[in-house]
Amino acid sequence: MIKKIPWYFLGWWIFKPKPKQVCYPNIGCFSNAEPFNNAKRTLPQSPSTIDTTFNLYTRQNTDTAQILNPYDTNTVSSSHFDSSLPTVFITHGFQDTAKSGWPLEMKDALLQNGDMNVIAVDWSKGTQGRIYRQSAANTRVVGATIGNMIKVLRDSFSLPLGQVHLIGHSLGAHIMGYTGDWVRGIGRITGLDPAGLYFERYDTKVRLDTSDANFIDVIHTDGASLAEMAFGIRIPNGHVDFYPNGGTRQPGCKRSLWSNILNFFQGKMGKISSSIACSHMRAIDFFTESINSSCEFKAYLCTSYLDFYSGKCKSCANGCNRMGFYADKNVHGKFYLKTNAAPPFCKRD
Repeated sequence: MIKKIPWYFLGWWIFKPKPKQVCYPNIGCFSNAEPFNNAKRTLPQSPSTIDTTFNLYTRQNTDTAQILNPYDTNTVSSSHFDSSLPTVFITHGFQDTAKSGWPLEMKDALLQNGDMNVIAVDWSKGTQGRIYRQSAANTRVVGATIGNMIKVLRDSFSLPLGQVHLIGHSLGAHIMGYTGDWVRGIGRITGLDPAGLYFERYDTKVRLDTSDANFIDVIHTDGASLAEMAFGIRIPNGHVDFYPNGGTRQPGCKRSLWSNILNFFQGKMGKISSSIACSHMRAIDFFTESINSSCEFKAYLCTSYLDFYSGKCKSCANGCNRMGFYADKNVHGKFYLKTNAAPPFCKRD
């Protein structure tokens, strides 16, 4: 006997949004079919609208960037890029830029540490306006564009993928995940408090995960719900996941409510950097400090922050790791540590 289909189910099926897609030269097509319906089915904008730029810094040009173009190899051959050196890509998140602020501070710390290529990826035109879901959707196009840049460096300039390190904050962490999907064999991706909204409860295909590079390390500093004024992802999504101070509200950071929410969605990041975005941005501070600090940011393998806080994981018998630049790729799991409320953030044993 055939059961009668409820009218409300039939109506849902008729009016259910049909998947759509957009196609762009050099990077292909992007659909909003599942699982890529995470940004409320918003499709990514075009590469020309997002206008991703690659700003190369080396010890020969520490202050003035050389602009690389993945579709013009002359921009690479005429630059100071050296494929025999480690290559680090850095990119930002929502309503941010790579042309000022923390990416340049991190660039300086990296070049102080060693001779390398540092490429600051700016996609600020793709994250303008107040609509977060459009920025979240645009991460796919940015990731593909970075992937094409890496392919050029590999195929035309013999860059070994194993010495490529991708570093992304917030939405930028997921961008680097998409890059790892686009070109397999990347050596390392570091996620600095990857964005939670539109990513945490979705398939691993739409967010940073352990399949995206040979080694994934993640620093969680603002992992709670949006209702709790937090913007980071809570779940582990790396080979090594660090949860400083439990991975939620960081010492020295305060959260006010509605005025800061308004500032966030209006893109006034400067006004909230000391409040609602403080914990979210703290992952950047930790990583940057770790590059040249003599303090190790020692973290302890533990099943939960409660166990760590209660003193059950204060030994390295089960495993320890170093949060930040010197993370050990051979020791996997969830690691906990405490930090100071102000620089220097690293606590010495």
